[in-house]
Amino acid sequence: MDREATSAQVRLLGDLLGRTIATIEGDDRLDLVEQVRALSIAGRRGDADAGPELTRLLTDISVEDAIVVVSAFAAWFRLINLTEDQAMVRQLTVDRVAAGKAGTPHSETLLAAVRTLADWGLTAEQAAAAVAEVHVRPVLTAHPTESKRRTTLTKLGRIAGGLRELDADPLPPERHAHLERYLAEEIASLWLTDETRVRPPSVIEEVRNGLYWTESVLFDLVPRLHRDLRDAFDAVYPGHEVSVDGFFRLGSWIGGDRDGNPNVTPDVTEQTLREHQLLSLKLLRRSIDRLHAHLSVSERRGASAALDQRLRELRELLPDEAADIERKYPSQPHRQFLALVYQVLLVTEQLARRPWRHREVDPRAYADAAELVADLELLRDSLRSAGAGVIADGRLRSLQIQAEVFGFHLVTLDIRQHTRRHVAALAAVFGRYDEADAYGTLDEADRVALLTRELQAERPLAPAVLDFDEETNETLEVFRVIRRAHQRLGREAIDTYIISMTEQVSDVLAVLVMARDARCDGGLDVVPLFETVDDLVRAPQVLEELLTCPPYREHLRDRGDHQQIMIGYSDSNKDAGYLAATWQLHRAQRDLVRVADAHGVKLTVFHGRGGSIGRGGGPANAAIRAQPPEAVRGRLKLTEQGEVIAARYRDPVLAHRHLEQVLHAVLFTAAPDRPPTTDEHTDAVLDELAALARAAYRELVHDTPELVDYLHEATPLDAIGELNIASRPARRQAGRGIEDLRAIPWVFAWTQCRVHLPAWYGLGSAIHSWAADDDGRWQELQALVAGSPLLQAILDNVEMALAKADFRIAAAYASLASEPVRDAVFPRLQAEYDRTVSALLRVRGHDRLVGHDDDLAEVLRLRDPYLDPLHGVQVALLHRLRDEHDEATVRALREAVLVATNGIAAGQRNTG
Repeated sequence: MDREATSAQVRLLGDLLGRTIATIEGDDRLDLVEQVRALSIAGRRGDADAGPELTRLLTDISVEDAIVVVSAFAAWFRLINLTEDQAMVRQLTVDRVAAGKAGTPHSETLLAAVRTLADWGLTAEQAAAAVAEVHVRPVLTAHPTESKRRTTLTKLGRIAGGLRELDADPLPPERHAHLERYLAEEIASLWLTDETRVRPPSVIEEVRNGLYWTESVLFDLVPRLHRDLRDAFDAVYPGHEVSVDGFFRLGSWIGGDRDGNPNVTPDVTEQTLREHQLLSLKLLRRSIDRLHAHLSVSERRGASAALDQRLRELRELLPDEAADIERKYPSQPHRQFLALVYQVLLVTEQLARRPWRHREVDPRAYADAAELVADLELLRDSLRSAGAGVIADGRLRSLQIQAEVFGFHLVTLDIRQHTRRHVAALAAVFGRYDEADAYGTLDEADRVALLTRELQAERPLAPAVLDFDEETNETLEVFRVIRRAHQRLGREAIDTYIISMTEQVSDVLAVLVMARDARCDGGLDVVPLFETVDDLVRAPQVLEELLTCPPYREHLRDRGDHQQIMIGYSDSNKDAGYLAATWQLHRAQRDLVRVADAHGVKLTVFHGRGGSIGRGGGPANAAIRAQPPEAVRGRLKLTEQGEVIAARYRDPVLAHRHLEQVLHAVLFTAAPDRPPTTDEHTDAVLDELAALARAAYRELVHDTPELVDYLHEATPLDAIGELNIASRPARRQAGRGIEDLRAIPWVFAWTQCRVHLPAWYGLGSAIHSWAADDDGRWQELQALVAGSPLLQAILDNVEMALAKADFRIAAAYASLASEPVRDAVFPRLQAEYDRTVSALLRVRGHDRLVGHDDDLAEVLRLRDPYLDPLHGVQVALLHRLRDEHDEATVRALREAVLVATNGIAAGQRNTG
């Protein structure tokens, strides 16, 4: 990494931020910020007096000064994160250039993947078959872990653009000065913008925030991925064709995930789909605009008969527009044709703005995206016949890929609802018609029998006009929205219905019954979500029973003998801890595949991963390689959540790198005869370690009554609910217990106080209990780690979390708790942390955490002095909040705490 260039950008942004603070807040407050910074750095360097002096300063600071201090350090981290991103972009460029000069593929690229397939001995036909199996779908969610407002993200994006231009070589002095003024202006605007939201975002605002990444980066990136894969295959297997259709799609939960979010109504879901459609049409028109002068091929070069015929049809449909276009582009049939395609898209867009319930047909509009794709293919064929093949296969092909991938639906919306809502709805419906006495109280066998009969019946179940209670009407209406989406946008608009907290077969059959009644089942995967460890253990048996249920098996045949299963990382971790959850997720996938294979069903595992280690996060490429290869086989669906979306997709270069790394790893799983990620002996050891880790974790988290109080008293958990970072409540239902708390604020709270408990607790006890004083067992564990991608990924992630933890800071937060609560919890946290660090270092052979990555260790070391003031202010103000009763002062204190919360999240690059 070019540290000199990065340091120069850090200094520049730091200077500009300092000038901004001095200009807007005054020199005295800039001096205060600098005093805090100096004391913090001195304390980290070993000055025994600096730490206590900093604590006194932050304890006595006024609320107004506190807001300036935490805002300064929060803004600094926002800016420094951009310089780190730019450093990665810079390094990627250097590495790619070096690889090109050496004539070798850059690591973890599609070219590297295809080259490896050839090295493994795959023929062109076998490699093409492997590529044809690849289907990757990232699914963007609105899970509340992105603490930055979209306004802030946009400003940071512009600053990132300025840093990118600063890297240009050579850069004229006047241009450099202009960029500095531009950055100064943006930083001033960032400083003057409220750090926190004044209210939670609406669902539709979340939808638009999510679509921002598709509009700004992904829509144009997808054609490049297609080209990368085709070019890679052609480079390794010249002269051989490969199909890449369908290998990459985008999904979303935003506007469809209603589990625990009462704001996601059927009307909101329909509005979400319309937002998708309108943006897709807008982006397709944008791509055509970019080709405005590109197709000026003279009619002397000729045009195909098919193009001439279609051109006449379009002129008849749009005579006024056609006349104007002919005047503008005389003797340019291909340009005229694309201009008329643009006009047809405009008509299609106008039609899309009308209410769905009043279906209208306009012969001038495209009925679906397939008609647009056909027109573009016809245009490309004609260009080839005119000798313009290079144009046909260039930007015009990219436009056609966009039409194929994004269609008029843009991204595929998933629907998710909790199983108890389905039980309640069917209880109301069956009760109305005396089909069953108290459906909700039936045992599982009776429920399955009733639902099976209903699936085999021909008559409708619910009335045309829904007249049940409001909750039942809403549950049933969702399926009618899905039917309308299929009619309007095609089945790609919604193809997945996820059932939260699935425990048994009836949970799945219930959804199929309602989908069939609404006549949308043919285009819908009914997807059980297994979340707790016990549910994951039971999952293979549930799948076995489903696949032997005749009406459900018939449904799967209609879906191409394909079944999705979703596995949840967040709740399984909250239930059992990181090691036990990760191992059970791994085991469940292998067992699910065995069941599916026995029934001739193709399985796609949908990974509900978050950004933090405690929610399944970590480097995506390593995580995929650690999965059982038979559970992927080229098909991967995974959630992208919160701050991870911004980190991965804000920059087009980094977005491309992330996705090529994912595709690189997935492609390997599609190759035949891939070795397992563990062996039988490793499985047995992991069974023992997972049981020990789970027992240690549950003893603290579930069996220690004081832990709930500790979480509320010694972390900023209650402040997190004030951040207004999502439309969804922080708790599933009213209640103060761990089981009521959503996984995201659970992880966020432990991240803020620098404990990071969900990512490691229990592992140290498990390893020490298993190996004890037996050197042979320690050596055995080292050997098992060396041979297992799964164990390597687990320990890499744990080591990262431990490196970000800081128990000196955690102790300051512990001081917020009452003495009985603190004494019941904090010493156990400290002891387990020490056990886990010692175990990890011994197994990995390191003398310090992240000792294998000097760049990462340096980044963490440099960040700590700037995190300390944020933690110090947050702890001091939380202390004050306990005793403050003046309403205005309480509001000011809370605002300062929330700004500090945002800053700490930015400083660790983690929320939940």
